Amino acid sequence: MKTLLSAACALLVATTTIQAVQIDYPAMWEKATPFHVFLENVKARQDQWKPRFADAAIDAAALAETKALPARRRILAVAEDRCSDSAWALPFIAKLAAAVPEKLEMRVISRAEGSRIQSAHLTPDGRLATPTIIVLDENNRYIGGWVERPEELQKWYVENKPKVSQGALYEHVNKWYIEDAGRSTIREILAILAREAAEGK
Repeated sequence: MKTLLSAACALLVATTTIQAVQIDYPAMWEKATPFHVFLENVKARQDQWKPRFADAAIDAAALAETKALPARRRILAVAEDRCSDSAWALPFIAKLAAAVPEKLEMRVISRAEGSRIQSAHLTPDGRLATPTIIVLDENNRYIGGWVERPEELQKWYVENKPKVSQGALYEHVNKWYIEDAGRSTIREILAILAREAAEGK
């Protein structure tokens, strides 16, 4: 059973990698919106997006790690303003990018335009989700992806979704986000930023 499960996981990773290669990331990047323009035009959850970006605090270690990156990175986010997880993740990532503009640039693309990216980066339970974050090098070569929520929270969500009410589910999610204050999101994004683009991607 473990062998079959391992083979299935390997196939999923391989399929995702192939799909990622086939996506025209330079074209996606060109049509994407700079985060500050996206933020100015949010219609839904304005009381979350703008205060979170304004108040987001990035710790000194994360800033130092970003400044030490070997090259510039581009962060492409598939997101919608109405998405609660997007409103939790993107303001912190964008604050990091704004703090170290010599190393990071961030843009946002809608689900309609970024659906192929989502299809290549499914959640652990097989869903298309926002936000889907893609890290590119300065030549728009694919480095890695991050989907929807930090790993710890995503694991809890997937395990508990069948067991608890929707109200209790999202009460826990919001409490977790508030207590975490973006630290897990930044840590996981930094791990991707430090990677090198694979040859041929």
